[in-house]
Amino acid sequence: MHAKHFLIIAISVCVLVSCKKDNKAASPAVTIVGKWYLKKYHTRNYKNNVLLRDTVRTDYSVTDFEVFSNDGSGYTSNLTPSGETALIIYQYTLSDKVLTISKTTPAFYEGTYAVNTLTENTLEVTYESSTTVNGDHYYGIDNISFAKD
Repeated sequence: MHAKHFLIIAISVCVLVSCKKDNKAASPAVTIVGKWYLKKYHTRNYKNNVLLRDTVRTDYSVTDFEVFSNDGSGYTSNLTPSGETALIIYQYTLSDKVLTISKTTPAFYEGTYAVNTLTENTLEVTYESSTTVNGDHYYGIDNISFAKD
């Protein structure tokens, strides 16, 4: 009788030990798709390697955001100085850490952005531009931070 109880207890222990719980829930794939609210825009402008301007803006409203859709389309919503909301539609591609925004008509933000951070709730990109005018070299760096709600 004791051997029978011991065998039942031993089998129960083996079953409990071998049944491993997987506490890790499947984490969603990190994607740029969704609505991203503008949180911070840091701009630095140089002329012939001398810093001309270094500004940071963080006072954005709920109307300042980007929307990236699954099909490669997107749009920007910005509150204009006159208090109106402007919507600008574009196409985008994201390959590795390179975000390219294209539009059929010129827009100041059209171009190639380096993706510094992309998590479930944080998107940070950098845009660099340069031009030479009358022998002077102008260079700009924009660091832009977004967050999902």
